[in-house]
Amino acid sequence: MKITVTENTTLLEALEKQFPDSNRTHLKKAIRYGCVLQDNIVLHRPEILLQAGSQIEFKTYRSRETSRRPAPFKILYEDDYVLAVIKPAGILSSGRTTEKTRSMFGMVNHYLQQKSRGRERAYTVHRLDREVSGILLFTKTEEAKYNLQDTWQDVEKHYYALVHDIPAKEKATLQSFLKENARQVVYSVPDEEPDSKWAVTHYRTLGYYGWKGEKTAWQDALFTLLDVKLETGRKNQIRVHLSDMGCPIVGDRKYGADPKVNRQVRLYAYSIRFPHPMQERAVKLEMPLPAHFAYVTPQTEY
Repeated sequence: MKITVTENTTLLEALEKQFPDSNRTHLKKAIRYGCVLQDNIVLHRPEILLQAGSQIEFKTYRSRETSRRPAPFKILYEDDYVLAVIKPAGILSSGRTTEKTRSMFGMVNHYLQQKSRGRERAYTVHRLDREVSGILLFTKTEEAKYNLQDTWQDVEKHYYALVHDIPAKEKATLQSFLKENARQVVYSVPDEEPDSKWAVTHYRTLGYYGWKGEKTAWQDALFTLLDVKLETGRKNQIRVHLSDMGCPIVGDRKYGADPKVNRQVRLYAYSIRFPHPMQERAVKLEMPLPAHFAYVTPQTEY
């Protein structure tokens, strides 16, 4: 039921005017249980001020319950403080959600608001590049966010990366100072410079592949699957470091990938281990190698 507020008033007073036969206790209970929304946001405080001309929506208990929808994303882990989701490639980690640009923060925040009837919201802990998919963490309280960020040096993150060619070593550590130019391209510099940040990346080889995901011996390989571990978390760090060693990530044309293959960036955040922000325990989350992750064909076949 849509209700248009005719004068500046509180939420409770607006409902009393709309439902003169209902008592205040019943209306307060309806507010507390999430039956009143404005712009799809649940209003929980009877004393909240409403402006003349604004519109609210009143739902019965039954319609409120049946209006809930499953989360529009995969939830890997959830407790009272932490929510871990799988971010698809092509979606921003955070940012304002609009009709043209979605973000995981916007979707997760909306999910928590609806699920908790407005009592919970999402807090951004870290980010994945727009082109990167995989595990992304949010917290449900500001305290949990800051606690987790304060112990971020203890977080262990691993990625699957499918790269062109074969690295010179089966495993190695890549390190450099990184800077970003005006075109938002990150690059390595030989020595520390103003605005540069030290970055360290470890990798080890998992397997070798040819076209269409065919496993091969290293002598016949066109692509190599790597397990990449981050020691620091700089913007585009993995993409720059792998490109620097002559093995750009498949599909990552921004950092030198072969344009003959599909543009999809084959970088997936598959594992994260972190100290729980409110409990004395560690949490480890892990996903298997996505199906068809190593399946690559020439661009002409897409």
